[in-house]
Amino acid sequence: MTQSYETAGRNAMADLENKQPHELLLMLGGALAILLSVLLYAIDWAQGGIAASQLASLTTVLVIDVVLGAALWVSPKIGHKNLMNSAIVAGVVSIVLLAFGGLPGTIGGVIGLLGAILAAANPYLPWSKHT
Repeated sequence: MTQSYETAGRNAMADLENKQPHELLLMLGGALAILLSVLLYAIDWAQGGIAASQLASLTTVLVIDVVLGAALWVSPKIGHKNLMNSAIVAGVVSIVLLAFGGLPGTIGGVIGLLGAILAAANPYLPWSKHT
C-alpha cells in the first residue's frame, strides 16, 4: 500500500478542502507559534549565541510555544465530537500563549483566539455543515 507523490498530494489537498475555516485558523495559529519560536531562537543562537543569563527564560518560552502550539494544532480534532469543547480548549491555549509565549506566542495566540471565536460561532454561520 504505497502512494505516489501525486496521489498523496491529492489526498492531502482533499483533506484540506474538507476542513472548516475555524479548523484552518487553529492549525495556522499552532503552526505559527511553533515555527516562529523555533526560527527566532535559532537565529538568535546562530548570530552569536544566547547569553547564559537569558538561557533559562528563552528555553521556558520556547517550550511553552512548542507545547501550546501543538495543543492548538490538535484542538480541531476535539471538535469532531463536540465543537464547543474545541473552542474552549483553543481559547484557553490561545490566552496562555498570548500571556506567556513571547512574540511568536502572541502571533499564534491571536490567530488561535480568532479560530476559537469562529469555532464557537460556527453553528450559527451560514457555511457551517449541519449534520
